[in-house]
Amino acid sequence: MSLLALPSTYHRLTGIRAEVDLGALRHNVSVLRERAGAAELMGVVKADAYGHGAVAVARVLVEEGVRRLAVANVPEGIELREAGIAAPILVLGAPLPEYLPAYSRHGLQVTVTSPTVATDVAEAARLAGPLTVHVKVDSGMHRVGVGPADAFDVVRTLQDAPGVEVEGIMTHFANVDRTFTMQQLGRFDAVLAALGDYTPPRVHVSNSGTVLHVPEATAGRTDARVGGALYGLVLDRSASASVEALRLRPVMRLVSRVVHVQELAAGETVSYGRTWTAASPALIATIAAGYGDGLPRGLPSTGTVGIGGRVYPVAGRVCMDMMMLDLGPPDGAGAGVAVGDEAVLFGPGGPTAITAAGDTQSIAYALTSGLTARVPRVYVGASNGPRIVADTDEAEAEAGR
Repeated sequence: MSLLALPSTYHRLTGIRAEVDLGALRHNVSVLRERAGAAELMGVVKADAYGHGAVAVARVLVEEGVRRLAVANVPEGIELREAGIAAPILVLGAPLPEYLPAYSRHGLQVTVTSPTVATDVAEAARLAGPLTVHVKVDSGMHRVGVGPADAFDVVRTLQDAPGVEVEGIMTHFANVDRTFTMQQLGRFDAVLAALGDYTPPRVHVSNSGTVLHVPEATAGRTDARVGGALYGLVLDRSASASVEALRLRPVMRLVSRVVHVQELAAGETVSYGRTWTAASPALIATIAAGYGDGLPRGLPSTGTVGIGGRVYPVAGRVCMDMMMLDLGPPDGAGAGVAVGDEAVLFGPGGPTAITAAGDTQSIAYALTSGLTARVPRVYVGASNGPRIVADTDEAEAEAGR
């Protein structure tokens, strides 16, 4: 049984927790809606809503008027359906033929990524039941998608297939470099021009990056797919200033506690491999967080953790369940750190998730979505000031209030 399935008070019995601020999520929806203009937001809640908890997040999004959701695969969509989420759910991943009956059974929308998938969809709709699809055009990402030369035939084939509703057409941008983004957009718009009256009713191209940095790409589209920005995240440090300028708020704060403090003599080493050596007498704090919780094992000594309003560098290798911090000399500012103190791995009181991820040459999306199931998600409400709501059932009830 995972910690997320335990009774709501049990999260207090582990040192680490991820605080999810639903008020910040609501705020970000408002900011992004303004940024997207006439385009409707499609809330991307794949990978358990980037680690924030898909069901709780989806309920807030629906309450805030986000009418469409997107996930990565069929089980993610089924989880939302079983939780009572009735909004349209687009599965972004490329489907294999054997998956398609489940789309029909659970009312999930299919992303058509090739002429072969289009043929499979037509057959599945005949045998298993009606299917709603969005055709994905590969305009230069070269991951999945129908080539521009095949798009017209694919759309017409699907529109002629009994039981298939072609609701949307889309593409995905490789980056937010304006030059290449506009090249991709030109290829996609050429497809729309060729389709003419056969263009599906819903057209979407923008992800979080282009909503934030290339807003003209969203103009004239019916929808904008927003994922990371919903959670106050961007891909790297270079974009973090724009997030602050756009008033987006971080939704997750990852917190642990100090479980041990000791003094080391000069020359003593810390953790596996003895990669960190005390150059002079030093205090070392151990906190209850490690790669078993989803933290990068390769977090270097340039990484920091916040305690009591100060940040302290990581000392030595991150272990499965614990990591150590260099508090500095025994008579320094770190001497006030004690067992039980709160340690902020990212979020207010510590480094940002963007900074923490950058310390390992990673991205904030990978950091939050990589947190394991043993990290309890503790939800913070925001209707009349923040309050802590325990995880699972109580939190989901609060999120859907």
